[in-house]
Amino acid sequence: MARTESGTFTTSDGVNLHYLAAGAGPPLVLLPGWSQSAALFQKQLDAFSENYRCLALDYRGHGESAKPDYGYRVSRLAMDLREFLQALELQDVILLGHSAGCAVIWCYLDLFGEAGLKGLVLCDQMIARIRRPEWSEEECRQYGAEVGGDEVLAQAELVGGPEGPAKSAEFLAGMFTESFSEAELLQVIQESLKFPRPYAAELLLSVSAADYRDLLPRISLPALCIGGAASHLGPAAMPWIAAQVPRGELVMIAADAGGSHFMYLENPEAFNSAVKKFCDALELEDR
Repeated sequence: MARTESGTFTTSDGVNLHYLAAGAGPPLVLLPGWSQSAALFQKQLDAFSENYRCLALDYRGHGESAKPDYGYRVSRLAMDLREFLQALELQDVILLGHSAGCAVIWCYLDLFGEAGLKGLVLCDQMIARIRRPEWSEEECRQYGAEVGGDEVLAQAELVGGPEGPAKSAEFLAGMFTESFSEAELLQVIQESLKFPRPYAAELLLSVSAADYRDLLPRISLPALCIGGAASHLGPAAMPWIAAQVPRGELVMIAADAGGSHFMYLENPEAFNSAVKKFCDALELEDR
């Protein structure tokens, strides 16, 4: 196991954010999904820290970060990411986002551009979650648009209400294959519930409302898109996203190989191997 250290920095709006760091070399920044924590990236910190300075960030409200009563929007998380990169003086960064971490990356690119970045790893996130009447069934599958607006509001009400912890646990359990151990699932749920449920509901609404379809063709960075064949997104979303990014490439992890939404936990060997191959290729281009 890599020697992992904890660090903190303070955002421009006064929030103390926590991160984990391991290794030395080119920077690789790991961004978790909605309601998840940096601690769940331990197997990636162990694997990538052999060749990279690997950093995993706890968003505001998440994990070991402070839990203010403001700022639970994708745009504020993107600003927090920018301030994190600036505070640590990171350049030529590879950003890896899982699930809603992709939305944070897309918002970051939309607001701040690609300066200081070297590449992207985009792992299992829909490009637009809320269905629109004018979209065909095929388009909904490609975008990952799985719910209606009223359904999202109802989900947020459940997450933020008295039954929030139990409903959140149920929601998360449905994102893993049956082979994932109960002990590991419990850890995921425990980490998720460190994020207060009313704030989690606010961020769920923000993530669900995002639509970055127009951004994808304008990304000039190399981008590895990783999907799980057994993910609730379905098998069409990540291939479609990879096809829209000019320098996009796709890796799909099979259903019987732990290819769930959380494939980085269910099959870290396959996930880490794909990411390492991509990152190493980027480093070779600079030599």
